[in-house]
Order: sequence, then C-alpha cells, then structure tokens
Amino acid sequence: MGPSLVVERLEFLRDGVWRVRSFISLVTFLVGHSKAGKSTAVEALLYPLGLTTTKIMPEVRGCQEIRLTFRVAGTRWQATRRGAETQARVLIKNLDDEKDVGRPMPVTSSSGETTAGAFIQDLLGLPAASRGTARLTLDTLYGTVVALRQTTIASEFLGGVKTQERILTLEVILGLWSEALASLEKKASEAESQHRAAQTALTQFKRLRDTGALMDPEATRQEHRQKEREHKASAEGAQTMASALSTAVGEHGRLVALHKAAEQQRRKAAKQAEDARARFNKATADLARAEGVISGLLSMSSVECTGCGQELPEREPGQCRQCGQTVHGPEDRWERTLAAARAKADRLRLDLKGLQEAAAGAELATGAAEEEAAQALAQRDAYERDHLAPARQAAQQAEKEAFGLSRDVAQLKKQIDNADYIKAQALAITAAKERMKAAQAARDAAKTADEVRRKEVTGRWSEFFLQRLQQINPAVEAAFIDPADFTTRVKEREEADKSFDDCSVGGNPKAVTNIALLLALRDLGRDDAEVRVPALLIIDSPLSGLGSTGLDQETSLRLMDTLISVAADPATDGYGCQIIAATNDPLPRDYPGVREIRLDAGNRFFDHAPSVG
Repeated sequence: MGPSLVVERLEFLRDGVWRVRSFISLVTFLVGHSKAGKSTAVEALLYPLGLTTTKIMPEVRGCQEIRLTFRVAGTRWQATRRGAETQARVLIKNLDDEKDVGRPMPVTSSSGETTAGAFIQDLLGLPAASRGTARLTLDTLYGTVVALRQTTIASEFLGGVKTQERILTLEVILGLWSEALASLEKKASEAESQHRAAQTALTQFKRLRDTGALMDPEATRQEHRQKEREHKASAEGAQTMASALSTAVGEHGRLVALHKAAEQQRRKAAKQAEDARARFNKATADLARAEGVISGLLSMSSVECTGCGQELPEREPGQCRQCGQTVHGPEDRWERTLAAARAKADRLRLDLKGLQEAAAGAELATGAAEEEAAQALAQRDAYERDHLAPARQAAQQAEKEAFGLSRDVAQLKKQIDNADYIKAQALAITAAKERMKAAQAARDAAKTADEVRRKEVTGRWSEFFLQRLQQINPAVEAAFIDPADFTTRVKEREEADKSFDDCSVGGNPKAVTNIALLLALRDLGRDDAEVRVPALLIIDSPLSGLGSTGLDQETSLRLMDTLISVAADPATDGYGCQIIAATNDPLPRDYPGVREIRLDAGNRFFDHAPSVG
C-alpha cells in the first residue's frame, strides 16, 4: 500500500476566531439529519490541499482561512488555504521540521511552477502520469479512489470520472503504469496519426485529379517550358523598356532644368525692366519739378512789388529794384537761382534720355527672355507627351506582362509538383506505415509483458472484491474486474451477472459496488507493495438507497461492520486505513475505537465547532 494519509484536524478561521474539528480516531462518522452540514464538511475536508473540483459551499467561503493538519507516512504536515479566494496560494508546512516556515504554492499554474496538488501527489509517491488528454492529478485521484460523494455514490461508477482518466489513475495506483510504456504508446499513437493523415491527403488529392481539377502532367510540363521562354523574352523586353524609360527620364530632366533656368532668366529680365521703368518715371517726375521751379522764377521777373502789387520804381544801377539796396556782384539773387534751376533741368533732360534708352533695352530683353522660357516649356511638354509618357506606358505594360507570365510559370510549376505528389505521397505513406508498424511492435511487445502483470493484479483485486461484496451481501456468488478498463461485473444467486450500469437502484447495489471495490483496492495494497493506494477513504452517505427494515437493514449493518473493520488492518508504516463517513442515522451500536460527531441544527459542523484554546 502507498504511504498512509491520515487526517488529524480541520481548523477554520471564522469572524476572527479559530475553530477546530478533530479526527482522533481512524474511523469517524459525521452523523446528523439532512441539512446538518455533513456533506459540506466532507467536501471541505481536503479542500486545503489545493483541490479544484470540490464544491465550495457558503460555509467554506465564509471562512477567512481553512487549515488541515494531516500525516503522510508518519510525517505531520499542515496546509492552509483561504475560503473565499479559491485561487489564492496554499501554504504547506512540514510540522516535524522546526526550520520549515511554510511554502506558498499556487492552486493552478501555467508557468510550470509546482502546484499544491502536485506537491501532495508527490508526497503520496504518485507520478504526474499522462496519456493523451488524460492526466493524473490530485483531483482525479480524489474523485476516483479517495472519496465517494453523496451525489454519485449510488449512480456513477467510481465518482463518474471520465473513462480514460479512471483507467490512467487506476493503472498508476496498481503499479501498472510506466513511463517507458507510456512513451511507446505515445509514439505508436503519433505514428498511427501520421499514417492516417498521409492516406487521407492522398485520397483527397486523387479525388481532385479524378474530377479534372488537375491537368495532364506532360502537357503541364510543356506549357511550363513555353511559359518560361515567353517570360524570359518578356523580362528582357521589360528591361529594354526600363532602360529606354530611364533615358527618357534623363532627357526630360534636362529639359525641365533648361525651362527652369529660362524661367529664372525671364523673371530676372522682367525685374530689371520694372526697375528701369521706375527709374525713368522718377527722372521724368524730377524734370517736371525742375521745370516747375523755372516757371515759378520766371513769373517773379515782373516789375510789380511782391508785397503790394504796385509797379516798382526805377532804381540806380546796382540797386535792388524792390528794396533799393546795393547788390554786390554782377547778378542779383533771382538771376542766380534761375540759372541754377535751368542747369538742373538740362542735366535731368540728359539723364532722362539715357534712362529711356535703358528702359527700352530692358523691355526688349524681357521679351526675349519670355520667348525663350516659352520655348523651353513647350519643348519640355512636347517631350513629356511624345517621348516620356509613351516610354513609361511601354515600360509599365512590359513589366505587367512579365509579372503575369511569372505568375503563370509559378502556377504551372505548382501543378507539376502536384502531378508528382501522388508518387511522392505513396512513398511517404509507405515510410509512415513502416514507422507505424515498428512503433506498434515495440508498444505491443511492452504491453504483452505488461498484460501478465495486469491480469495477475486485477485477478487478485477481483478476489478481494468478491470477499468484500460477500461481507456486505452474502447473496453475491461471483465478481470480476476487467483488466482493460477496470469495470466490474457482479453475479448474485439465481441472477445473471451484471455490469455496474445494469444494476438496479433498489437496494443500492451500485453504492455497495463502489464501496466494496475501493475497500478491496486497499486490501490489495496491503498484499502488494507495488499498489500505492492512499490509506484514506472518505464516504458520504454509504447507506444511500438502503432502507431501515428487512434485508436492507441487514445489509446496512453488514456494510457498517465492513467499513469499521478496515481500520483494524494495519498499514506497512504502522497506521491503519482511515475511514471518514457521513450518515443520517446514528450507529446501530457502540464500536470500539469509532468516533461519532453528532451534527444538528444546534451543532452544525462549522458554526458550532469548538474554538481553539
């Protein structure tokens, strides 16, 4: 048998107060009417270990923390988990190691970190086995061989665990699973899948060929060669066109540059002409002002007084006619001013002539520049229209044709490859078949050696199973456990043998079968060291479906006696198999070493548990 798993106490923190339920006996019955909290307690019992499939009742979610103290192979451990935060980490601590402060572990992990359940599974000496989609976890172990739940004990075979998970779990428990054999089975399964996939692919391909979706291989090769020649010629033509386009782009660039230079020269000439006109206009205005000054001076040459307008008197020579004072010099002031104004006007007339000639020259230069710019623009546009655009269009068309032919060549090459696929795939199928046969042979050789052990183990398990059934129901004559999937067949007197699904609900043979099968598994564990079943059995409602009178009452008494007797058989490490069960009715009599925890409305499992002193 595997290492013992013994529950010592379950503590829970509610409203700041730690409360405790102790399991001081190897056989403990939770006794009470419906709604007294028995099933809730049973479901919560191993919840702190990191189980993910137990039903979390409100009483459990109402606990801030739940702490389980338990022994594995004599070593005391403690697991603490939050009630409401089901994904919070579980703190696992070795109580026999004073230096151990506890190790927080996740409930689930996608990063490869060891989970709490995996840690407990390793403590129990059970590998993390897998086959296909089935995996052995603490949850599958719990649901298959550790606990029988109220909801499934009388209706589902071993808790209703999926068939492949049940087979894998029992193979590991019975010592029938090996990593080497699992690897051979995986390789054989993969080889079979590859062989089927290769055959399916070839069948689908032939179906396409038969519908005409695939062309004749030789005709396809000829067309492929023709298209390759056409593509080569087209690619060379496209290269020639691209070269011509490059030359045209260069010439067009030169004409653009010439037009740009001519346009700059035109703008420069126009600016110079504008400046020349401005200077000419300014000079014209200056001359007009100078002539105006002369006219003003000449108008002052009259003999009238500028003050009163009367005719001035005659004066002596050398005297001013208006004021009569002596004039020093050959000329009077008016004459000097008039002479200066006339000299300035003559100079301005001379400058104006030069500016007029310069403006006329600038206008001529502007006209020539505009004509040159217009010619450059016309040459640029004409070249773009007559040479560049056709060259670009021809290059694009050649490139398009080359690309189309390239695509045709690729498609034809693919069709050629497809045409050769049948031959290549046939070779691939042959190779896959050889690999499959080799893998199957290796697997079958290993399984043949395993079958001897498998039949021997299930044969002895069947013997223990029959004994346990007969302890509970003496009418049973034969019992058999199938070595392949571990399903059962049971025969009672004057009846045909029946599978689990064929059993009726009346008298509850299904519950009896589940209980006897797990008890027999523990019997086998005591007899065979390679069988590693945990020495703990949790049963919710073992008397489900049994009445309180007649044969049902007798069966109930025998079943209770059978359960209680299991704890008297010591395990290899000195600890017996622990039984924790929940029933509605009190035990029919006193049993030495058996403890009852009475539950009712006034003494509910969680609400009224003793506080920790």
